[in-house]
Amino acid sequence: MARVLLFGFILSVAAIVPEVWMQTAPPGFLKTECRDSVFWVGLNKHFLAGKFWQINVVDQSGYIFPVTPRFASQCGYTVAVDHWSVEFRASVLSCCVHIVNDEQFNLTIQVQVSGTDGVASTYIQTLSCLYSPWAAREIFCEENYMQISVERNIPTIEEDYAQDAEDWALVLPEASSAGSGIWQVVFHVPGGKRSMTVKEAHERGYGINTTVSRILLRAPYHANEAQIVLVQGVPLSVIRSTSFYKLHWVILLIDTAVACPVDGITFTDNIITWTVPRIFTPIVTSAVHQDNTSMGVNGIKLGPTRMAERNYTLDKNDTALAIRVPIGAQDGYYKSHVVDGQYGIKYSINLFLEHLWEDESWGWNKINVIHPVTTPFIPQPLVLTDDTIPEQWLFNVTLGNFLPDVELKKLTLGSQSFPVDEENQIFNMYNWTTTNETTLNRIFILEVPMESPVVDRKYIGDGVEQYTLDIIYTLTVVPENVIFTHTARLIHKHKIVLPVANGFCDEENMTLVITHGTLDQYWIPFIGNVQLTRHSAEQNGYMLRDNGTHLILVVPHDAAEVVHEAMNNQGLRNRFDFRLKDNKTLDVLTNFSVSCSFSTADFITCLPNGRMVITVLKLEALLGLDATKMMLKDRSCKPKESDEFKAAFEFSANSCGTIRRFEKNYMIYENEVVYFRESEPTSDPIYRLAISCHYHINDSLHIQFEHQVNPLPAVVPGYGPIVLVMQLSKDVLYSNLYEEGDYPVVKYLTDPLYFEVQLLHIEDPQIELFLQDCWATASPDRNDIPQWPIIVKSCENKADVHMTIFHPVTSNERVRYPTHYKRFEVKMFAFTVGNLNTIVRQVYFHCSVVLCRKDPVSGQLCPGQCIPGKQRLGRSAGAEHHLQGSVSSGAVVIVAEIPTLESKIVTDIAVKSYSWPLLLIGGVTIIVASVVLRIIGHKCQMNRLY
Repeated sequence: MARVLLFGFILSVAAIVPEVWMQTAPPGFLKTECRDSVFWVGLNKHFLAGKFWQINVVDQSGYIFPVTPRFASQCGYTVAVDHWSVEFRASVLSCCVHIVNDEQFNLTIQVQVSGTDGVASTYIQTLSCLYSPWAAREIFCEENYMQISVERNIPTIEEDYAQDAEDWALVLPEASSAGSGIWQVVFHVPGGKRSMTVKEAHERGYGINTTVSRILLRAPYHANEAQIVLVQGVPLSVIRSTSFYKLHWVILLIDTAVACPVDGITFTDNIITWTVPRIFTPIVTSAVHQDNTSMGVNGIKLGPTRMAERNYTLDKNDTALAIRVPIGAQDGYYKSHVVDGQYGIKYSINLFLEHLWEDESWGWNKINVIHPVTTPFIPQPLVLTDDTIPEQWLFNVTLGNFLPDVELKKLTLGSQSFPVDEENQIFNMYNWTTTNETTLNRIFILEVPMESPVVDRKYIGDGVEQYTLDIIYTLTVVPENVIFTHTARLIHKHKIVLPVANGFCDEENMTLVITHGTLDQYWIPFIGNVQLTRHSAEQNGYMLRDNGTHLILVVPHDAAEVVHEAMNNQGLRNRFDFRLKDNKTLDVLTNFSVSCSFSTADFITCLPNGRMVITVLKLEALLGLDATKMMLKDRSCKPKESDEFKAAFEFSANSCGTIRRFEKNYMIYENEVVYFRESEPTSDPIYRLAISCHYHINDSLHIQFEHQVNPLPAVVPGYGPIVLVMQLSKDVLYSNLYEEGDYPVVKYLTDPLYFEVQLLHIEDPQIELFLQDCWATASPDRNDIPQWPIIVKSCENKADVHMTIFHPVTSNERVRYPTHYKRFEVKMFAFTVGNLNTIVRQVYFHCSVVLCRKDPVSGQLCPGQCIPGKQRLGRSAGAEHHLQGSVSSGAVVIVAEIPTLESKIVTDIAVKSYSWPLLLIGGVTIIVASVVLRIIGHKCQMNRLY
């Protein structure tokens, strides 16, 4: 038989393995089928993962032929690999197939598998398929080759036989001159013909063979003699050839032309359409009487019922056949891809077409086409789901959706990178596979504690801490090992408890008491620009105590980090700043300041002989100035002594530009210390300190400095009607107030009362409301007696067992200007008059208030030193800078049973003490000053019982 000619050529590259250890394939590894005229073998890729593998074919003599790409296209084999499996297909007319009567076909394959450890296994499988009857001409279009087989029987003589007379006339000269007993082939190419022996054709990659009744020609799509011909707009790869055999005086010519579609695929968003010509005109030269078409997938024909179930359609008209399948159909598969760093997928399916037709030249013809189709790249926007659980202080984020062929290789959190296949204490990583209709989707779940060092923590103000987690996912598509990345940023904010501070002073020191917040462990304390530690406190003479809930800091008024704010007729005003900074960025998160006035008697001396000795301290606003360049009115009068912090002057009353004037019983000498900008010595001084000495007959006394600061531009507020209201709140949040119709309000003994005093209708943010005195009476008349004091000169009544509590006011939807509000809390008490058996059942509350301009005048401000949030303490300014008024609440009814107590008459309450109020949170200065309070009770019988 002529088919052995091919083996004669291939034997030179084959090898006989005398001793091969053969094994039976494990269950599930190999799956075999006969699909029409094709051997089909499926290899489970699970068994091949991470291993080297090779498929070979074995002929009847035991020779082994590796299935390489060239061998496959020449000999009729196809190896297709996807993510899930390896598919091996072979034509029943392939090389090494043992053919019995062109009806039974036997093939032996060998699969070699070896691991990285060097251990190799060899599995052998023998396949047997039956195929008949054959059509007169059968064309098989595979993924990597096209094949034609035709009958080579000598036909009977017919009178009108003239088939392909033109082509045969071209072949006849070669056939006549050819040697006997040799098969040859003539290829018809543009402009002529090309004749080859079978051996020459083999060398060029063709496969030519014969069986008992058929002759076969097989060629790769890229063969030199192949041409692309458009038929009905569909490109076909066409090889026109005539094979012949000469034996003595007989010449057998056989038409072995073949044509296969190489495209015809179009896509919409959801549908793949494959169009082929109904008549392959390059190889059909006579009329077609009838035809029949079937479609399928993976080489398997599908019936109408199965096609309908899967939404497949096969349409045909006079010129074309069209197969349509949905993208994502179950017979195909998705594969991950990366294009320009973006993740996406492609869908692939192996479409199958069988077309039969009858024509006058051949009778019945059959063409089978296996056509792999892959969609264009479909970008897949990745889904990042933030399932963070703030209550557990845990970032929880899910990234998806990926196909199962995507693996996570590395995580970069913040600036640190971590392989995901190694254990760590920083994060937990999980991957999970879910099913979406017919597609498996993989997601990656990441958990990172918010207190992890890879999380950026930052205080952003208003009691809010922000936690930021920057993530870079490094992923790879297997088995191609294509790497891509995805970045994400998670931001979560948490409300925190801020530290709260109180400040006060004595004659020598300034004291700050801080109640710790919830995140103080992340904040570093500073005094000025020096970090506060126990060592630095000891070095600078501070007293520092911390009991876990409170920090107490006592700073001497002349300590190194204390700054001088001003000198005026109240004395020298000093301040120290306490700052809390982030322990990573050192950003200032919040600060408190304590400011106090101290005596300046040591800084000015008016001697009886008229000489004046002045020591000028460099104030905070002048820290960048050179103290040696300070001068008096007479610019020639320079400091007698100076250093980095102060300048000292000594001069007589009739020198250095000193002027004299008389006022009532005093003779007054006045001068001033000034400082000019060097670049503008003729302009107004940037600093001016007025000084004076007052002399009385037979006496001399010290008068403190008057510090003038060049005024800054200011907004002049408008004026209008002033309305004050005092309301009782239902809770400490001041979110729900009693309305006018709710009074009288009933309260039990010791219930807390939450009062709010508000300035209505005024839109001027430069106005601030202060409480001077608040008291209770038994009638709506605020001047009625007896009176029970609650707030005395802006401070809580320290003679009271349960002192008043002030509450800060912050901006919200209801509160536009916090400075127009004051809030305080007082516990409900029993009011008695005369004999303690006489109990007042209904009381009214009243407050006297002061409205002040916020901008300072002559270094003085309005009263209000005990009110939270007030920054500076001063004495009452002139009437042109403040207004006084009063306001009252509705009636409050006391519900209690008061026992009879011994009568007690309080006719005079005198309390002499130093009051050091003020506190402000979140970077606002705390002001403290010395005040002596004396509370004189009304001379009547009164008492306050709890």
